[in-house]
Amino acid sequence: MQLRGTDAVADGHARAVDLKRHLLLRVTLFALVIGLIASGVVLQQAQERIRSHIARTGGTVERLLAGEATQPRDVFRRSLESMDLSSLDGIGPLLGICVAVEDIYKRPAIQRCFDDGADPPVLVRWLLARLIGPEVSYGGAIGQYPGVKVGEFVVTPNLDSEAVELWHQIRTVLGMTVGILLLNLLVYLPVRRALGPTDAILAVLGRMEAGDLAARMPRPRLIELRRIASGFDHLAERLQKTIAGQRHLAQRLLAVREEERRRFARELHDEFGQCLTSIGAEAAFITEGVRGPQPALLPAARAIASVTAHMMESLQGILLQLRPVGLEEFGLHAGLEELVGGWRRRLPECVFTLSVEGQVDELPDELTVSLYRIVQECLTNALRHASPGRVTVSLRREADACTLVVEDDGEGAPLSTAGSGLGVLGMHERVEALGGCFAMTRCVPCGMRVEAVFPASAMVEHEEEHA
Repeated sequence: MQLRGTDAVADGHARAVDLKRHLLLRVTLFALVIGLIASGVVLQQAQERIRSHIARTGGTVERLLAGEATQPRDVFRRSLESMDLSSLDGIGPLLGICVAVEDIYKRPAIQRCFDDGADPPVLVRWLLARLIGPEVSYGGAIGQYPGVKVGEFVVTPNLDSEAVELWHQIRTVLGMTVGILLLNLLVYLPVRRALGPTDAILAVLGRMEAGDLAARMPRPRLIELRRIASGFDHLAERLQKTIAGQRHLAQRLLAVREEERRRFARELHDEFGQCLTSIGAEAAFITEGVRGPQPALLPAARAIASVTAHMMESLQGILLQLRPVGLEEFGLHAGLEELVGGWRRRLPECVFTLSVEGQVDELPDELTVSLYRIVQECLTNALRHASPGRVTVSLRREADACTLVVEDDGEGAPLSTAGSGLGVLGMHERVEALGGCFAMTRCVPCGMRVEAVFPASAMVEHEEEHA
């Protein structure tokens, strides 16, 4: 199930779409494609138009040149040299052509291009020349009466004139493309403004993920986002109330459990402890009484005294587990000193270090007992199962948090659920009941680190109750 959830999250990230960027790229790509297609259509139409134009105007030019040719003279060459293509001055600029005349010996006689004098862009002229090629032309003969051929002519498109006209059409296409891009910008800006609060929404989600359930969504202008934010805040309020109720119930259960332990400890100490003390006194009296007249009963009396002492020692251990001795009277600092000192006396080969900072003796009873129990459980499990050579207990109270860290360099065996009945689950429940954070990590190269951080609210409750 965990793997499936991870795959689902990864798949969700892979399919995530940024609406603003998606919209901007789509419309921009659409505008560019439209511009390219339209430019291609314009070029294709220009090619077809020029080809058909040269074919249509070639015959007209041929008739005009024939009318302009002079009558035969004694000197043949002068009949062509007198031609200046003035008959084309009227329609030449409109036709956008170039005319080249040669005599019958293929020698150039005259060459002229008709245009309006405008200079086209170099790139457009080069592209048009590559598109049309040199094969687009119209050739014919120039004759004089009575049917004498005096020369030839070739009509070709004027690339400068045609390029100017093509550039005008391309500018129209570019204007349309720019218009689409401008429309894209006009659409993008309102969408960006409408989706702008998503950054604030993501920030609120991050705060809630970090544990701040009091965070609330902003109210965007977009009505869909406003409805989502309102519904989310409603769910967050219900979740906050539910968690608060669960924490209150957990605190109540912890308080009831500690009260029962306190009552059991008091009953055992007052009733069972007094009985054991009385039995020990009676055993001592019997021992002294049978020492002389009935020495055979002396081992039995001593056995009763030994069992009674062992039971008294076991009772002290049970009372220590149920309720730490002196925790209420002397405070948490002294209780931890006694707890660590007891282990230090039992295991002199292990180095114990206790560091306490801040006024920890003024903490509320629930927090005091939880801190003591967590230290007790960590020491018990580490010393019984990990065989450490060093154990460090650090407790620090600050204005906004109370932090407990227990670290050892043992074999790193996982904490069991034995000992005082807490275990990892019990410690985690105690910390969560007070709104804190619990973490247990392995140290490098060996050892274990247990950290519990309690918020300021766990300390404020104590101050309010005793105000």
